[in-house]
Amino acid sequence: MEYTNIPPSADIPIVWCDFNACGLSGDPGDNCYYSLHREQIKAFSSGDTIFIYDDDISEDGATEVFGCVARLESIIFRGNTHLRARPETAVWYRGPKFWVPPADG
Repeated sequence: MEYTNIPPSADIPIVWCDFNACGLSGDPGDNCYYSLHREQIKAFSSGDTIFIYDDDISEDGATEVFGCVARLESIIFRGNTHLRARPETAVWYRGPKFWVPPADG
């Protein structure tokens, strides 16, 4: 995986993602992420572009985040519609948190 320390555009919304939940459809080439912040994702629809991220610790012990720009897609799972995030780029951001979190968390 290739990383950059240049953050994405400031007007792209930011959503937490559990990157362990990848490729759950079992389809060949499924590089989508399925575990997105339940409250944050309610504000979005299929086709929206977001930045998905998770918190991490750098090799030197500093707090950082990593993530990528992704497009949301609708899927049906157990009879319900859900959103998954498909990465739009092979280059991911890794570096300090570049946004101010909302007052409620």
